[in-house]
Amino acid sequence: MTKQEMTKVCTAAARAVRKFITGSSNLNSYGEGIRQIGQNLGLRLDDLDNLKKTRGSWLGTMVDFLGEDKVTAVYQLINNGDKQPSSWGSKPTNAQQSALNIQKLAEVYASFKDSKVLWNAGNKHPKWNEEAGVLARSNKESFENLAIRAASNATANCGETSLLAYMLLTTLPKDGKYKDLHTAINNLTVGWYHGTNFDHAYVIVSNNGYGADKNSVNNYCVCDPWLGQSFADLQGNLHYDGVNVQNVAQTSSSMPEMKVGTYTYASTSDSLTKIQGVTQIFHSAFLDEWNKL
Repeated sequence: MTKQEMTKVCTAAARAVRKFITGSSNLNSYGEGIRQIGQNLGLRLDDLDNLKKTRGSWLGTMVDFLGEDKVTAVYQLINNGDKQPSSWGSKPTNAQQSALNIQKLAEVYASFKDSKVLWNAGNKHPKWNEEAGVLARSNKESFENLAIRAASNATANCGETSLLAYMLLTTLPKDGKYKDLHTAINNLTVGWYHGTNFDHAYVIVSNNGYGADKNSVNNYCVCDPWLGQSFADLQGNLHYDGVNVQNVAQTSSSMPEMKVGTYTYASTSDSLTKIQGVTQIFHSAFLDEWNKL
C-alpha cells in the first residue's frame, strides 16, 4: 500500500477513536442500530463529567489541568496526615497554597486520596498502564475488558485510545458495508506499540510489519488516536522521542502485530457481547471518517 493510502487509514482510525472518546462525537451521531447497541452497553456518552476528561483517567486529567507541582503538593498534604509539612515554611508557595485550597474541597480532595496508590510516592505521574491497572496483566481478555471500560466511560489515556484503534483495525469486518474498505486495506499489518524511553502509546500500521519496515518511512505510518491524527514517521513529533526509531516496543505480546480483520476475541458471554458492540461502533465511526478523507 502506498504511503498516501496508509496515512488515510491511520488518520481515519485516529479521528474515529478520538472523537468518540472526547465526546465531540457521541451516540447521537450514529444511525439507530448503532445507537441501540451503545444504549444496550450502557455507554455514558452524554455524561458531562466523563466528557470533560479528554486526556484520560481522573488523575491524569488533574495533572494536565493543575500541573505536576500542585498535584505533588496535594500528595504532600495527604502523606503528612492532611497537615502542612514542616518543609513548607511559614509562607506557602503558589503550588502549596493551591493544595490547601483543594483540601477545602472535600470531594475533590477525597478523589486524590483514592488515587494515592497511583502517584508513586508523589514523585512521578504514573504511566498509562499503571493507572489503568493492567500491569502484569497480559492476556487478551484483560485488554478487551480495558477497551470496554474506556468506551463505557468515554475517557481514555494514550494506552486505551491506541488499544481501541488497534482493535478497530484488527477486527474490521470483511462483509456488508465494510467490504470495499476491507478489500482495500486488508494486507496492512497493525501493531500496538509504546515508547521504551518515553511515555506514550500508539498504533503502527505497516506493509510488512514494523520490524521489517521501520527503516523505510514509505512503508509504515503512525496512528495516534490520543492526538486524533496520524504521523508519517516516529521522528516527526515530540511524543515519539524524535531521535531513534528503535525506541519502541510492542505493548503486549498478547496483542501482537496482525493483518487487518484477523483478530479473534478471547472474551465470552456478556463480555464478548460488549467488546463486539464496542468494535462495531468504532467500525462505523471509522467508515464515516474514511469517507470524509
